[in-house]
Amino acid sequence: MMLDTERKILASGIDLGFKEGEHLYRAGQSADYVFYLKDGKIALINDHNKDQPIVLKNARCFVGLEEFISEEPHHYSVKILENAEMLVFERSMMLLLMEEYPLAKRYLMLKMCDYLAAKDKVFE
Repeated sequence: MMLDTERKILASGIDLGFKEGEHLYRAGQSADYVFYLKDGKIALINDHNKDQPIVLKNARCFVGLEEFISEEPHHYSVKILENAEMLVFERSMMLLLMEEYPLAKRYLMLKMCDYLAAKDKVFE
């Protein structure tokens, strides 16, 4: 069930398509955008997992949220493995959403916790 806060946040994203082989961003790049994978297949690649990247298919999840929240450069490169439909959120839009909707920041932090819990399971 989609929360009202989640619906408001996702409705604010710009719907863009990306083709196989494109990169959303590369490791070390500034986290100026947050992405939400609606459909498609992507790989999260860093120096430690080049041979076995983390692959997400139709995961309906945020990508780049960790770096956005921590205000750090991206830790991973994200490559499109199969054509993907993404919602794209510019930094200023995300900050405005968190200001306008009191529960938006909490929602994003909870998504971040979910992501970190899943990330720990992947790397252990």
